[in-house]
Amino acid sequence: MSSRDAPPTFLIADSDPHSPNLLAEVLRAAGFFMSTIVRDGEELLALTAELQPRIVITASRIPGLSGLEFTRMIRAGYRDVSRQTSIIVMTDTPTKAFLDAAQQSGVDEMLARPFSSQAVMLRVKSVLDRPREFIDCAVYVGPCRRRRMIDSYNGPLRRFVDPVGDPSNLAPWEQEPNRVAVRACVKKISELATGLTPGDRRKLREIFFAVKEAELKADEIKDQMMGEAAKSLGRYISAIGATGTPDPEVLTTHIDAMHTLGVLTGEHHDEREKLIAGLRKVVDKRLGRTRAA
Repeated sequence: MSSRDAPPTFLIADSDPHSPNLLAEVLRAAGFFMSTIVRDGEELLALTAELQPRIVITASRIPGLSGLEFTRMIRAGYRDVSRQTSIIVMTDTPTKAFLDAAQQSGVDEMLARPFSSQAVMLRVKSVLDRPREFIDCAVYVGPCRRRRMIDSYNGPLRRFVDPVGDPSNLAPWEQEPNRVAVRACVKKISELATGLTPGDRRKLREIFFAVKEAELKADEIKDQMMGEAAKSLGRYISAIGATGTPDPEVLTTHIDAMHTLGVLTGEHHDEREKLIAGLRKVVDKRLGRTRAA
């Protein structure tokens, strides 16, 4: 088993007396039990080298070291630590200047405080399930600072592998690389739903996070209809609650509709709108039955 296939280990660095314990609890609730807490920069560097964690979640500033300084050290090759170690930095002041500096340093994800458990898990799932390509060049080392290919992009972050052009002038969501990415999100939801049994809270949480990933991806590629479908399914799962049992028909209807949306093009706008309207009716009807009961 490779290190990437093994259960992920976490190192949490924060001098705050409460945040690290809260983070560890969120991770445990999601099934990630291997986490260690450190309180200062010296301990962070020592245990990063000793434990070789899969993911480091660090505050933007702890005694003796900032989160961005730590990131730059890891990306530069600190001792024998993997330069591809995933790093999530927490901040109380997510200003544009700070976010730009974090991106330049090679941070994988940012987490604004105060945070919700959902926000934490979305970022953890992002680095685990859809990691960005790792870039190692003369001017930058770290995860690719652009999540997707933009055919018309000609700026300083342009990649050698980017397409030369897009003669068809398709909308971002209609470009095939983006459609493949969003279909992969839908496939993941489908696979998780297939193994769902009544009362399986953990599996239902996994489905919910996969739905939120699909929503984020749809928003990223500007596919409004796919985003609405994901929101509809997320609304239903949230409404029935952690102790509820989802109606298999509702799950299947949403998954089938999302598969169809992933195939239809801009020429099928009316058909896509009808699918979304149908999903809303299904959820409203089911939730109405729940309330009546």
